[in-house]
Order: sequence, then structure tokens, then C-alpha cells
Amino acid sequence: MRTLITVREPGLEPLPLVIDGDRFSDPDDGPIDSEIETGHLFALPGLADCHAHLGLNHVGSMTTITEDEIRANSVTNAWMQIEGGVLLIADKGSSSDVSLEILDAPPTERPIATMAGRIIAPRDGYYPGYGHEVDEEGLVEAVHHAAGGRAEWIKIIGDWPRKGRGTVSNYGEAALTRAVEVAHAAGRRVAVHTMAPEGIGPAVVAGVDSIEHGLFLDADDLPGLADRGGAWVPTILGAEAIIEMLGADSTGGRLLTDGVGNVRNLLPEAERLGVTILTGTDLAIPHGKVAHEAIRLHELGLSKKATLHAVTNAAFDYLGVDHGFSPGLLANAVFFTDDPREHLETLLEPQVIVRSGRIIDT
Repeated sequence: MRTLITVREPGLEPLPLVIDGDRFSDPDDGPIDSEIETGHLFALPGLADCHAHLGLNHVGSMTTITEDEIRANSVTNAWMQIEGGVLLIADKGSSSDVSLEILDAPPTERPIATMAGRIIAPRDGYYPGYGHEVDEEGLVEAVHHAAGGRAEWIKIIGDWPRKGRGTVSNYGEAALTRAVEVAHAAGRRVAVHTMAPEGIGPAVVAGVDSIEHGLFLDADDLPGLADRGGAWVPTILGAEAIIEMLGADSTGGRLLTDGVGNVRNLLPEAERLGVTILTGTDLAIPHGKVAHEAIRLHELGLSKKATLHAVTNAAFDYLGVDHGFSPGLLANAVFFTDDPREHLETLLEPQVIVRSGRIIDT
């Protein structure tokens, strides 16, 4: 079955292409069996959620969820992502490596996925009993073990609040640096959760690939992050959800409010320096709704151009995933009513979705 579509990327002339199996082909390569009218729409290669957790539905289930529930959630949530026009995800981990089994699902039933497996944290440095609990002396071995599996990412919890002590860095700079070296030697990337001032320094100096949340990045951190091609996934809606849960006047609420204000100050400078800024849902909003996070980043100071880049092409480029519209490439496309360069809100309502040649008319 060869289906003719018209691809109109923002700022470019319309291009006729044929969906032929899971690839695009040239209209002249054979007879046309059907046509979908898309010439009046604007096409993107797909939205990207770079802090997803397919195995989970909400934070409250983290300490009680079973492996069978992780498996079932992953299937359901992967499809929710596709229905939202999200064709690329970076999954930032789970309590178990069974979350990686979604990689065995057919490409037509899940986004392109680069994934972390079991999250690494010290015993008192994250949700109790969640993930792989190791102290600083065991960090490198835990990373070495994780790097030998299917996961492309190693997710480490960099800081966490302790009762009576406030937020504390989980691992020192030397241990994190060695962990990053071990991961990179195995061809893996490292993502570090840090939502407090104590965890950001060791993560930046250690050379991690992605700063998750990073509410307390400093302006002095940005040039180095940009120069080494590191990524920053602010997950602002996630931080704001925690503020609402804790209460704005609580100790944690005040800390995170300061962090969100810091992000507001940093976003324009990060854009100017070329830091790779990416979007992520982090369970604060439903799977497939990452466009809400993109819009929030724009409200906090990221330009429309940079915001659109963050939720689309920046992620494909950073993760090394081929994208675009030409014969021979995977047939992935998401169509929107308005020009997203001017109307970011159009990203909330995809009209036609093509994933690996499968056509989903919303």
C-alpha cells in the first residue's frame, strides 16, 4: 500500500511523499494506492519527551508498584505518547529493568525510545526501596553493571532531602566523575536528578550528559554544559506540581519556588549560549502532553523558536535519531493545524500522526 501525503514543514515549500511500508518513498517510484490530504497542515518529525517514565502513571505509585504493573503501564503509556504526537522519548528510569521490555514492542506501537533502566540512589537518598540502592563506594560498580544491559542511559539521583538536614548531595564529585567515565567507556549516557543547590555542582563537574531538573544551575555552569554538548531538561511543570503538593510556604515549597525563579533567569542565557534544552513530562502531566511543558518554558523566557526546537528537532539531534522528510527515511510525521513557529498551542492538538508508516488520524 502506497499512500500519498503532502509534507509542509514550517518555512519550507510543500513536498509530496509516499508512505511505503515503514519508509517514505518518491511518488514516482510506483503507483499510488491512496491519498491523505495534509497539504493544508504543518508537519514536524514528532514531538519529544526527554524525561518520561513509561512504567509509571503518577509519583504516588512509585514505592508500591509491581513489575507486572510496570510492564502494563509501559504498553499503555507508550501508546498515549504516540496519540499525543510524541514520536521520540528518553525514558529516565524505573524501579526495575523490566521497564526496558517496551523496546520489544513493535515500532508502530511505541515511540522511538532511548531508555534508562533501574534508577541508582543511596539507601536514604530517594524513595525508600526504589531502584538500585548503593552507597558512594558502590556507585561505580552499579553503573558498570547497568552499562552492561540494554539501557542506553544510566539515571543517578544526585540529591535528596533528609529529615532534619534539608537537601543533601547523594554522591561526591569524585565518585560521580568515575561513574561517568565508566558509563561513557561502555557507550552509555548519564542523567542526574538534581533539584537542590547541593547536587548540581558535583553533577556539572563530573561531566554528566543530562541535567534533569537542574533548578539551581548557575550561570557559570552554562558555558561548560554548552561546550560539551550537554543537555538540560528543566521539567518545570514537575517542579511546580511539587510546590503545589508541599505548599508554597513550606520549606521545600520555598526552595523549589526559588529554583523555578532561577530557571526563569537562566533560560534566555542558556538559549544564547546554545545549551541543548529539552522538554520532559516527568509524571507532572499525562503521557503524550509534553507540549504543555514546552509552552511553560516559553512563558518563562525561552523564545518561540528555541521552544519549538526543544520539543522537536533538538531532541532528535541530541539523541542521534534520524529525522526529516525524504525518501528512505522512516515514515514518521505529525501534522498540526497552525504554524508552530507562531502558535505553540497548536502542538497540543495533532491532527494526523504517522509512526513507522502507521497512520493515526486523531
